[in-house]
Amino acid sequence: MAPVEDVTALKEELTAAGADWQVHVYGNTVHAFTNPLANDPGFGTVYNAAADRRSWRSLVNFLAEVLD
Repeated sequence: MAPVEDVTALKEELTAAGADWQVHVYGNTVHAFTNPLANDPGFGTVYNAAADRRSWRSLVNFLAEVLD
């Protein structure tokens, strides 16, 4: 839901600050894509099983990295 310009500005700011960062973008998704009950395309909230699995794996990988 953030415009590309805002994401670009965030990336530039984080890079300038020397932060270790990632941005994950899941294609063909809208807001609330991890909520199986989300089903309102007009409002911009729709579940996406593939993106849900991928985002969960990214979270598990992140936690394994920072908590090891």
